[in-house]
Amino acid sequence: MITMKTDFDLRKINLDLSKELNLAGQIIAKDHFTRLERGQDANGKQMAPLEDATIARKGFNQILVNTGKMRNLIVDKATKTKQEVLVHPGEKQKYKKSRVTMSDVGGFHQKGKGNLPRREWFGVSTKAETNILKMITHRIDREIRRA
Repeated sequence: MITMKTDFDLRKINLDLSKELNLAGQIIAKDHFTRLERGQDANGKQMAPLEDATIARKGFNQILVNTGKMRNLIVDKATKTKQEVLVHPGEKQKYKKSRVTMSDVGGFHQKGKGNLPRREWFGVSTKAETNILKMITHRIDREIRRA
């Protein structure tokens, strides 16, 4: 039989990270909006410019702007019982009264489809990931010290 003596109590650790997860969702959404305003993809690279015909049809030269859904992501919040935050352009929202959802449209842009060039617009940037990891690490360290 092995006996182990500890100077901490794991039952004192609060594993509810919903507050931090919700902040992470906000960090991702804000970073995403800022990147797209600068015309950058998830890796910080400039995205391919719009074709002249697309600019003429839309009436402006901004990439991934039509309804605003691709820039203004939805953040489905985490709760104490659901430790998960979802960030998306609209899983159920239809694109212009069609059967296609905003998430479908996002996928077409992400991978490229037909005449649509591949634009890796969706993802977590290194900057956002670093900020989120620092925040989560700080919270976990605090919980461990408290135990």
